[in-house]
Amino acid sequence: MRHSSISAPAAAPHRAAGAPARTTGVFSALSIVALTFSFALAAPAAHAQSDVSGVWEIHLDTQIGEASWTATFEQDGDALSGEIDIGDRTVLPLEGKVEGASIDFTFIVPDLDGDLPITLTGQVDGETIAGDEGNFVWYGAGRWTGARK
Repeated sequence: MRHSSISAPAAAPHRAAGAPARTTGVFSALSIVALTFSFALAAPAAHAQSDVSGVWEIHLDTQIGEASWTATFEQDGDALSGEIDIGDRTVLPLEGKVEGASIDFTFIVPDLDGDLPITLTGQVDGETIAGDEGNFVWYGAGRWTGARK
């Protein structure tokens, strides 16, 4: 006579009353993802918005010489407005934008042959602006800088 041997399923490991159940790999992975995401949200933005509101001395260094202007910026979010005094009692409105450390603004110089827009772009670094090279109408090609007054 043959005896059949049936084995009982393995018993679950014994745990003490009140002890937490083991987590599975899925829950551990989700915990790691959630923790990583929370650190990412807590980290400061890499390119914080510059606030350029106030009075700035703008200096042009071009092929025909140097010029200094005074700009007054008013910033609302990334929108930039204000005015620029280019000398000879000529104060002109300006408009532009600030995105992170980048600044871009334009003003229009009236001329008998037609209005001449001048656009300045650059990078804000605290109390200074490093302007990009550009062509500044009759002022010629060159670079510009800005310093907060």
